Parts: sequence; structure tokens; C-alpha cells
Amino acid sequence: MAGKGLIPILMYHGIHDRPGEGGSFEPVYSITRREFGAQLQWLADNGYRTATCRQMEDLAADGKYVIITFDDGDLSNRTVSLEMLQRYSMCAEYFITSDWIGTPGYMSATQLKELEAAGMSVQSHAKSHRFLSDLDDQEIREELAGSKRTLERILGRPVTGLALPGGRGDRRVLRVAREVGYRYLCNSELGLNSPGCDPFSLRRIPITRGMDLDTFRRLVTGDRWEVGRRRARQLVLAGLKRLLGNRLYVRLRSGVVE
Repeated sequence: MAGKGLIPILMYHGIHDRPGEGGSFEPVYSITRREFGAQLQWLADNGYRTATCRQMEDLAADGKYVIITFDDGDLSNRTVSLEMLQRYSMCAEYFITSDWIGTPGYMSATQLKELEAAGMSVQSHAKSHRFLSDLDDQEIREELAGSKRTLERILGRPVTGLALPGGRGDRRVLRVAREVGYRYLCNSELGLNSPGCDPFSLRRIPITRGMDLDTFRRLVTGDRWEVGRRRARQLVLAGLKRLLGNRLYVRLRSGVVE
């Protein structure tokens, strides 16, 4: 089991019962309404309180907290997740790919403001969702600063949080993120976080379609076997990414290489 005070950050994307519903369906990361509802119910029944990443430094070390995040800006974040979160008096943090705002399947600027008005946190998922570690320094700066500018113009307040597209980043990305004004960064490395951890190295737990509630429980509570097994697999995949490069790796996983 996890040590006392460790904080799970859950990584969601969209909520779709089936392809063709409002939003951008993804076979791995689009979970169903029933799955999301059962997960929220389990968190509520087991005494978890929700927070945002920017609140981590102020959370009590002996508390029981969970941070719920959504990546990309899928339309279902507004049309489905908000109502379900409010039903449990919970909050979430939404990391938005700014070039996708208002495009088919993704939230509009008005919907982002509605999330903020409802007490949610809206932050950056870079500009175009390109893998940042594949870019040169100037492109990285435009991805991070450009997204920040767009979101700040919409929201009327500073945007200080960033989630790495595809979890890809390197030292250059971290340096530029600090330089342009981000204060914390979520990656896709699986694990839990302590309240005093490095804010530019926040681990998350990816929630995928078909995950049963017992697996969800083991991941949230930091079960060493479950987390260790999944981290080992993640390390193997990370090695393949380094060997093949991001583009070829993604093509292979998508089954488009002939």
C-alpha cells in the first residue's frame, strides 16, 4: 500500500460510451460514463477529497487527497465530466491543447470559461500536441508560450500548469517551461506524489477503458505490485520510444506500418 499522504494524480481523456458520441473517441483512453461514475463513487465512499496540482504544496501530509486531470480538451469534458464531478462535489484540472479549441470534438472558449466558473482548473497541454522532445528550442518555446498566451486571453488570468503531450519531455522542455512562466508540470510517468515533491515532475496514473474497479483501487492506493508491474512495462515502452523515435513508435502502435 502507498505511504501515508501520497497523492494520486489520475489522468483521463474523454468519456464516451461508444464511437460517434460528442467528442473525439479514443479506443484506449475513452472511458464510459459507467466506469467514470463507479470510480468517483469509490473515491467518495473511501474518503478522498479532490484538489488541483497547484494546491499540492498546501495539502496536509496526513490527508487523503486525489487529483483528477483530463488531457486534450475533449468536448465530453464539459458535456459529461462536469456534471458528474459536481454530483460528488469534486473538482478536476483540465489540460487544454490550445490549437484544438473550438474544433470538431473539442471544447470552445466559452466552455472553458464555464469550467472555470464551476470551480474547475484549466491549464495548458501545449499548442498543437506535437511531442515536445522532438522539437528544436524555438519550436518548444512557441508551443509552450503560444498555448499559455491563448489560454490566458480566454480565461483572463495566469496559466501556470502544463501537462506534456504524450508525456514526452526533456531538460530543454523543463527549462523553457520555467522560463515562460509555468510553475508545475505533469508527465505521464506512473506513480504517486508526496506533497513536497518536485512540482516539475508530477507523476500520474493513466485511466483506461475497461479498467476494473479493483485495479483502479490498487492504483489509487499505490499497491506496490500493481504499480511496479505497470511501471516496468512503461520502462520497456520508453526504451522502445528511444530506440525507434517517437514518430515510428506511434506508427507501429497504430498499426499503420506496412
